[in-house]
Amino acid sequence: MRCATVHSLAPECLLYPRDPQAEQNAYVQAAHVALAYSPSVYQHTNATLLIDVTYSLRLFGGIRLIVQGLRQQLKRLKLQVQSSVAPTATGAWLLAQAAQHSAQHFAQRSTQQSAQYSARHSVQHSPRYACGQATLERLLDRLPCAVLPSAQPHLVWLKAIGCETLGGMRALPRNGLQRRVGIALLAELEHAYTQTVWRQAPYLAPEQFIEQLDLLDRLEHTEALASFAERLALRLCTWLAAKQYALRSATLELHHERGRHACPPTTLELAFGEPVWLMAQLMPLLRERLSRQSLVWPVVALTLRSQALAVQSTRSATLFPDPLHAPADYRRLLDLLCARLGADHVLQPAPLADHRPEIANNWAPLDASTVVATSAVGPLTERPFWLLAEPLALSVSDDRPIYYGPLQLLRGPERIESGWWDHLRIARDYFVAQDQQAVRYWIYRERDTEQARWFLHGLFA
Repeated sequence: MRCATVHSLAPECLLYPRDPQAEQNAYVQAAHVALAYSPSVYQHTNATLLIDVTYSLRLFGGIRLIVQGLRQQLKRLKLQVQSSVAPTATGAWLLAQAAQHSAQHFAQRSTQQSAQYSARHSVQHSPRYACGQATLERLLDRLPCAVLPSAQPHLVWLKAIGCETLGGMRALPRNGLQRRVGIALLAELEHAYTQTVWRQAPYLAPEQFIEQLDLLDRLEHTEALASFAERLALRLCTWLAAKQYALRSATLELHHERGRHACPPTTLELAFGEPVWLMAQLMPLLRERLSRQSLVWPVVALTLRSQALAVQSTRSATLFPDPLHAPADYRRLLDLLCARLGADHVLQPAPLADHRPEIANNWAPLDASTVVATSAVGPLTERPFWLLAEPLALSVSDDRPIYYGPLQLLRGPERIESGWWDHLRIARDYFVAQDQQAVRYWIYRERDTEQARWFLHGLFA
C-alpha cells in the first residue's frame, strides 16, 4: 500500500524505510544455513533458495528432518520462510511461490472472517510437498498461469481462450502454443514438470566471516551487549557450519561515537585452546569476555570477525562417548577460566632443569594456543602434589620432627646438594614422613649444621 493509505487505515502504524542491504544479509544468512545440508545451494529470483538434497537424505534421516532442521535454524535467525519440496527445482520454486501468494491472499481475507474460518483456511495453505512425480503434476496443474514469469505478457490472451491453470496450458497443442507465446514459456513449463540439469552456479560462502550489527541506541553496559553479541555469534556458527570450519580465534569490535566525537573501537580478542563451531562452545567465553570489559564510551555498533580457522573434527556416532574428546573439553575449560579470571591468573607448569625443588618448580601464564604437556617432565623419584612457597621450620622432640604431632619417616633419605655456582647452595636430606592420621609430608633435614634442623617443604595428595 501507499503510505497515505496505511495511515488512513491504521494511524498508529509505524513505517520503516526499506533496507536492501539488510535484506541481502538475511538472504546470505539463509544460504549459509542451507549449505550445512548440501553443497548444491542456488540463489534464485524473488529471494528464493534452491537446495539439491538428493545426496543428503540418508545422512540427515530423510526429507522431513531436513525441512524441519532448515525451518528451525532459519527461525532462530528471525527469518520467515515458505518451503516446498519437489523432484524438480522449478517445480519446488513454483510451489513455494504459490503457497506464499495463497498465504498473503488469506491474510487479507482473514481480517473479515471469523476465527473458525481462519483456523480451517490456514490448514489449507500449509507448505506443499511433492515427493513424487505424480503428486508434483497434480499440484502444478492447479496453479494459475500467472506464477510463470514468462506467462505475464500473455495472461490476457490465455484468459480469453479459457486457459487459467498450468494444467490447461499443458493440454493445449504444443505447436500452436509455441507460435503464439514463443519457446521461453514452453521451456519454463517443461522445466517445472521434468527434471533437468540446473545450469546456474552454486552459491559459495565467503572465506572469512565479517558481520556488523548497528544498535538502535547507545549502550553503556556490557550486560546489555550480550544479546546483540549472541546474534552475531549465531550467524558466525551458521557460517562455520556452511564452510565446515572450526574457529580458533576471533575479534569482537565495539564501535563508539561517530562523527566529530569519533574514537577508535574497543577490540576483544577471543582465543580458543580447542577449535569451536557450536553456540554452546562459543557463547560462554564471549559472555565472560564481555562481563570483564569496562566501557569508557557508549557502544553504537558491533563487528564480529573470524581470524584463525581449522577444519571441523568429525565425531563418532557410537553409543558410548569417545574418550579422546576429554582433552578437548579440558582445553575448553581452560579457555573459560582464562576469560573469567584473566590469563595471568591461570598458570601451567614450566619446570626448569634444576635439582633444587624451589627452582625447578616453575609456573608460567597459560597460553591458550599452546598447553605444555608435563607428563614426561620431572624427576623419577616421588614428589609431593603441593610444594610450599617457603619451607616451614619444624620443632624437634626426641630427635623426631613434630608437625601437629610426631612424624614417622617412611622413605629416605634422598640427598640433594646443588647450587654452588650461583650462591644459592643447598645441602639437604629429603624424607617422606607420615603423621598419626596417615597424612604424608615431604620434609628435609639440613646437612652441614651442628644441630639438626627439620623443614616441611611439601604435602602429598
